[in-house]
This record gives sequence, C-alpha cells and structure tokens, in this order.
Amino acid sequence: MAGFEIEGLKEALKKMDELTKNVAKKHVKKALRAAAKPVLQSAKDNAKKIDDPKTSADISKNLVVRAGKTSDKNSAKVRIGVKGGGEFWRSNENVQRKGKPRESNPHYTPVENDTKHFWLVEFGTSKTKAQPFMRPALESNIQNATDAFAEKLKADLMGDIK
Repeated sequence: MAGFEIEGLKEALKKMDELTKNVAKKHVKKALRAAAKPVLQSAKDNAKKIDDPKTSADISKNLVVRAGKTSDKNSAKVRIGVKGGGEFWRSNENVQRKGKPRESNPHYTPVENDTKHFWLVEFGTSKTKAQPFMRPALESNIQNATDAFAEKLKADLMGDIK
C-alpha cells in the first residue's frame, strides 16, 4: 500500500485554526458593539430627560461603549457606562488617608464634563430618590440588542464566506 506524509501540515492547520478563532472573535466584538448602540442611545435619551440644566455636568455626553476585559480568551465583552466611571481616586484633587492630613493627589486628572456623581443619580441615596437611566435603557432594548447582534454577526460571517 502506498502512502505519503506531508510535513508542516500540522503547523499549517494549527495556524488556520488560530486564524479562524481570531476572525470569529473579531466579528463577535463588532456584533457586540452594534448590539450596544440601541442601548447606548436609549441611555443617552434617558439621561437627557433627567439632566439638570442648572449644572454644567451632562451625563449623556459621557456615556460610551467600551471593550470589556475577560479572563477567558474565547469570550468577548463590551460595557456601556460613563467615562471615568468610579475612578474617584483620579478625579479628586486632594486625598485624605486615614489618620493623615489632606494632601494633593498625584494621580489627579481634571475632567471638563465631570459626571462622577452619575451613580448617585442612578441608584439614589438615603436622601434622594433614584432616577435610573441605564437600567431602563437595557430593559427596554434587550430584543433590539439581540436582533442587532444576530444581524451584524450574520452579515459579517456571510461576507467572510463569499
């Protein structure tokens, strides 16, 4: 019986497999960003409704979609949130450590549209009523986001096949 062996095929197949995973993950990330758009727009609209015109801080201007970190290499994540999020240590000009006097913060970076108070608006406090704008945006757009994800992923994958 005649037989032959092709050298380097395993390496080529491995590279093709890696390429396939990278291409698939790239398409999933694009689709996740497309799915986040209707939720982001709804959150911006909700934030504009509750915005106080007397202040210069406008939460809707700081709402963004960003890539999320995952420990799993085979998964992807996007986040919809407020720029600067909960980075109070970076947005406070002076800091005070327990038992020490107040000192200037070496990590301070001034923000022109400072909306670090967004979570107080979203969740409320013991003295103020919650005015959620992010949670209703997601709840009202789950189907839209799912449809946008499926359409974008299908279009990208079909484009690769052709």
